[in-house]
Amino acid sequence: MIGNNNIVAAIDIGTTKIVAILGEFTPDGKLNILGMEKTVSKGVKRGVIHDIELTIEAINDAVARLKAKTNQEISKVYVGIAGQHIRIVKERKFKYIENSIEEITKEDIEQITNENYKHPVEIGEQILHVIPQEFVVDKEVGIKNPLGMAGRRLDGHFNIIIGRTASARNIEKCVKEVGLEVEELVLEPLASSLAVLTREEKEAGVVLVDIGGGTTDVTVYFDGVLKHTSVIPFGGDNVTRDIKEACSVLLRQAEALKIQFGEAVSDLASDDKVVSIPATGGWDEKDISFKFIAQIIQCRMEEIIDSVKLQVESTGLKDKIGAGIVLTGGGSLLTNLDLLTEQRTELDVRIGFPRNLRVNLDENLDHPMYSTSIGLLLKGMEKPKPKPEESTDVNGHKPKKKRGIAAFLGSLFDTHDVDM
Repeated sequence: MIGNNNIVAAIDIGTTKIVAILGEFTPDGKLNILGMEKTVSKGVKRGVIHDIELTIEAINDAVARLKAKTNQEISKVYVGIAGQHIRIVKERKFKYIENSIEEITKEDIEQITNENYKHPVEIGEQILHVIPQEFVVDKEVGIKNPLGMAGRRLDGHFNIIIGRTASARNIEKCVKEVGLEVEELVLEPLASSLAVLTREEKEAGVVLVDIGGGTTDVTVYFDGVLKHTSVIPFGGDNVTRDIKEACSVLLRQAEALKIQFGEAVSDLASDDKVVSIPATGGWDEKDISFKFIAQIIQCRMEEIIDSVKLQVESTGLKDKIGAGIVLTGGGSLLTNLDLLTEQRTELDVRIGFPRNLRVNLDENLDHPMYSTSIGLLLKGMEKPKPKPEESTDVNGHKPKKKRGIAAFLGSLFDTHDVDM
């Protein structure tokens, strides 16, 4: 991001694709997408980099084409991080209010929040995010916004998201090798939630299920804040491999069968329709029924959905998920997957498109597979931008400015809307 503080760039390093995307903030608080380029990901397995050289090559390809397309230089990027190594722990911190007016200040909240970064972690781990759950002021519980309140003691409940240091360093190394700097590593489910979930859904209780190529990310929100996140080690690639093995076809043929003819509820698939696979490379021609393809897909998707259900039940919030489940990611558009999810979870389900009211989006990017990429740009909107030099009064003093409560807490709690 060179020469223009309103430009933000992001890289989504996924199992099946790597996306480089560039956006610009407008004066009215909107995000214009300036360009997006993607390339096939060959060095990533289940959301984690396994081949540095192949990943560098893919990132460089996507970034080079993005620079050429937009005629913009890029120096810093927001990058997603995911994988089974991600875990979450709960923590509670407190401090006594020692200022003369006995009111809770921005510094008090920042101090109690930042204390969580000292939480002990296992060797080879690091803290990625600290998510405030609620605050307590002098035993008054359930407070989201303690700024300006009178009190002698401030307690905070937090969720700490921890990841493997090696995974973070490998990401940073790959990005650095193409001449870029990581502005911030962002948990991918957090990024996706910025793009597809509404404030009302997070308040009512919602489960975001991001189905990628190698993994499925599960994130649970309630009362406006993140309560739980986990990673299921199955995704769209598993479905493709299931079709390949069951139908004895090539991997590329299996992917085509899944995309063009696949659906998630076998009872709704046609009994008499078949697709013919031509004879190639010594393989005989074969006919595969739509129903058989659906049966293969349904078996794997039921396994993923049941794992999601177990994750939700483990939070103790199953009966409080008022807004149901939102499916996003490239694997969410399987025909009737929303219906299968409703049947097995008994929750309402919708497909999550990145239709955030703050984003000016063209139809090419209006797809669940870009939820994380666009969410990474939205994460960049939260970072304070350098202010122009302030003017002074006749005595050489800078005018005092009031910082609104909502503006400050916007960095702690998500307060945006998404177009349904």
